Amino acid sequence: MKKGIDVSSYQGRIDWTKVKPHIDFAILRCGFGNDIRRQDDTEFERNAEMCEKLGIPYGTYLFSYATNLDDAKSEVEHTLRLIKGKKLEYPVFLDVETRRQMALPKTRLVEIVKYYCEEMEKAGYYVGIYASLDRFKSNLNSTELDAYDKWVAEWSNRFTYNKPAGMWQQTSHEDIPGIRGRVDGDIAFYDYPKIIREAKLNHLEPDEELKYKKGDKVYVSGPIYRDSSATEIARTVCDEEFTIEEVLSNELAAPYKVEYGYVKPISVYTKER
Repeated sequence: MKKGIDVSSYQGRIDWTKVKPHIDFAILRCGFGNDIRRQDDTEFERNAEMCEKLGIPYGTYLFSYATNLDDAKSEVEHTLRLIKGKKLEYPVFLDVETRRQMALPKTRLVEIVKYYCEEMEKAGYYVGIYASLDRFKSNLNSTELDAYDKWVAEWSNRFTYNKPAGMWQQTSHEDIPGIRGRVDGDIAFYDYPKIIREAKLNHLEPDEELKYKKGDKVYVSGPIYRDSSATEIARTVCDEEFTIEEVLSNELAAPYKVEYGYVKPISVYTKER
């Protein structure tokens, strides 16, 4: 088990150098609600930067207000915008606890939460759900959510949730040097950094297929496509030199844009090959 904390802008400017000796990990709030910049957590960028600089493993959570699928879609976009390029060694959690959400029919709330989790998984992230023990035993008690890790808030000296869970928020009154006032204290039951790296999730490692950058001179043998989805062939070449104009994304096997079209990584190589 690992000991950690979860923080947001409510903790103000944290002295992470003082915090580090007292924790194994941190979960940082990235934002809340829909994809609106004023709803970004104002301390997230600094908190993430300091954790990476000091070698503190961290994950993140988005505080959800979603009451329909349109909101859920925007919350997915919000999360992905904020965590792009971050080295998350712990999961991305959706914090589900507002009164409006709990007033929804159970099937609708489950649908919203499941949608968020599915979309985050499609984007290559390890995703989980945060809620109180009571909510996991009632509003969120569904076999449709059993596939996702639970981060359970139960402020007690004993953990009583009777389903699998990856994390336990055991107190809201942890006293940690470097943080003014009290902070939430957490226990991780799983070795998340190991699990996430072995599953090649959270984009921690650069994709091996993407060896080149804009401006590189490369050789191509194979099809050149008209479209970026690499479906319509414009022409086929053999050992012809091109300049890469754009690397379209960090996704595995994403095509490169070159003069006259797009090429798949497998057909791109240097002259020294």
